[in-house]
Amino acid sequence: MSKRPTIVLLPGLLCDASTWDTQRKALKPHADVRIGDFTQLDSIEGMARSALALADGPLVAVGHSMGARVAMEMVRLAPERIEKLVLIDTGIDPRREGEEEKRQELVDLAFAEGMGALADKWLPPMVHLDRVGDEALLAPLKAMVLRASPEQHERQIRALLNRPNARTGLAQIACPTLVMVGRQDRWSPLAQHEEMAALIPNATLVVIEDSGHMSPVEQPEQVSQALLRFLGFENKNDDADGVATGKEKPMGDETAPDRIPDTPLFDRKRSLRGYRINKMAMGLGDPANREAFRNDEGAYLDRFGLTSEEKQAVMTRNWQEMVRLGGNLFFILKISAVDPVRITEIGAHQAGMDHADFLRDRLGKK
Repeated sequence: MSKRPTIVLLPGLLCDASTWDTQRKALKPHADVRIGDFTQLDSIEGMARSALALADGPLVAVGHSMGARVAMEMVRLAPERIEKLVLIDTGIDPRREGEEEKRQELVDLAFAEGMGALADKWLPPMVHLDRVGDEALLAPLKAMVLRASPEQHERQIRALLNRPNARTGLAQIACPTLVMVGRQDRWSPLAQHEEMAALIPNATLVVIEDSGHMSPVEQPEQVSQALLRFLGFENKNDDADGVATGKEKPMGDETAPDRIPDTPLFDRKRSLRGYRINKMAMGLGDPANREAFRNDEGAYLDRFGLTSEEKQAVMTRNWQEMVRLGGNLFFILKISAVDPVRITEIGAHQAGMDHADFLRDRLGKK
């Protein structure tokens, strides 16, 4: 970014500016930092419009939990204004079966017994299981909940229950996106964020170690460092072992040596090597992406940054080469949803055999 950017920090359910204290201090030397206030609002769209009104011109939207849903809605409403997007500990699907009843129980509890009772029930599942008894962590969070009211809680619950289906718009997010999640998040688990990162064309996944759902508060330094790196304010190399400690997962170019002859092992190194291919293939679960793939396969592959070698393997349907380059069969098989091919044909190709010979010799079929 050539000029000082404007960053909008978007808090989650019952959260306020205090959840962003560490990140605001880290970002303030580099950017104009604004913080959304959703205390009086009862819809995700209304929250998004209020956040867009915090400043004119381009924005970097950084959202946590409910705030990340608001950030995605900002992209839907004004994609031309969002330069970069950060989604932390969040979800993409609409209301789940049985969710309304469970959330209503908490709404009723707040009105009947007060916000303290709500905090005691709601907060423990939000943090790392090992820190449920950590008063240094929970006391400030409870104080934050006590600053809210049952009416505010009810309004925000209404917004969440009527939330849009964000999944349908992920493939259209064009700006660079950072997807961040606490490894021990029990509310919005890692697998959910891996899927999100796979569906957003220009996304990077960062895992925050030793953190539950409240990553900005549980591991504030990790989150701050990840933001600084993503926004180009600070560059640090990943640790030697590549362990995700709030750092971007490296995209290695070397394929791991195989330890079993003729059997590519899908280990960590090959997983990193195949990130682009697998992310591209995972995206084909979306009908809009399948249509884009059919219309211009090369352009679709370019959206995911595939190398010329990777593009050649995909466009020639060289399954053996795709696997060598790190493709996971469970992901790359999604290509067959666009270009139908029998799995036995893929097996024959990988074995270097004629399909009829493969059926006869490997599967015992005539």
